[in-house]
Amino acid sequence: MGKSFISLLLFLSFTMLCGCGEGKTPDWFKFTKPKFKKKVKIEPTIRREPEIEYEVEGTPLVSVNGRIITLEDFNGRIQAYNKEIEASKDIPESMKKDYLIKALEDKKKLLDEMVERELLIVEAIERGLDRDQDIVQAVRALKGQLLFVKLIEAEKDKVNITDAEVESYYNLYKDAFKIPEERKVSMITVSTEQKAKELLIALLQGGDFAALARANSTDKSAAQGGDVGFIVRQLPFPQPEKKTMFEKFEEVAFSLELNKPSAIFQGPSGYYIIKVREIKPARQMVLSEVYNDIEQGLLIKKQEDGLRTLIGNLRKSGNIVVHEELLRK
Repeated sequence: MGKSFISLLLFLSFTMLCGCGEGKTPDWFKFTKPKFKKKVKIEPTIRREPEIEYEVEGTPLVSVNGRIITLEDFNGRIQAYNKEIEASKDIPESMKKDYLIKALEDKKKLLDEMVERELLIVEAIERGLDRDQDIVQAVRALKGQLLFVKLIEAEKDKVNITDAEVESYYNLYKDAFKIPEERKVSMITVSTEQKAKELLIALLQGGDFAALARANSTDKSAAQGGDVGFIVRQLPFPQPEKKTMFEKFEEVAFSLELNKPSAIFQGPSGYYIIKVREIKPARQMVLSEVYNDIEQGLLIKKQEDGLRTLIGNLRKSGNIVVHEELLRK
């Protein structure tokens, strides 16, 4: 694979990793501080601005007119780029190794391109492009977004949930943590009562329920011998993972003896005969089974409440002026 093509890929990847394109923050960008921290004095360059001492987090790898590229940033870009290559579906697996940055030569090429990028940035500043209104607004918007996220995370970190809170919630809503009785049901559905009677007689005479369902039922479950799986009664609170049926169906199913065909009853799709094939009795879930779910739910609720309180206080103390008439234009 030609190195010029690799170079092009590297260049395009750097623009993506630096926040261009889709504006996606790279995986290696974190708010946490790196392990190394050194103070590096930035010498005045072209503009001869007053000498300022900046704090650079990381190990300086190269200085470009006073702008520092750290070893951690360099390695982070390699890691992010290689990760993108390994996850790519556009590059054949057999060729991916040719695109990865592993060799010293490729690392030097990457560093050289990063240096060139910094040179261009310095030139842009020298030309005053950093004062361009689009740039100023974009920087302000990005800074605002980062501050917003940082504050939200800081407020969330203040919140914790105790064992006592989890246990109290569990005891208060204990009924919500009951696994209801479940019954595995098969059914036959036909359009006329006469046909249902004929099938019921056949069942009472020892006919095979699954075979009769396959041959006669109009429901889609006929292909599985009438098997509709486990069902529960309609619950006062939703449980999407549990299957329910219409009221009459449940009434019959949960009063029926195991492996006995029901009497004929009418429903939305015609006339029904059902059979209960298995019963899972109801049981109370113990605290250890639901502890993590309760803790997470309480944590999210507490965090949201804390943020709403903070926002309410800021509204009271803040100076907010809304020109509502402009909304009507």
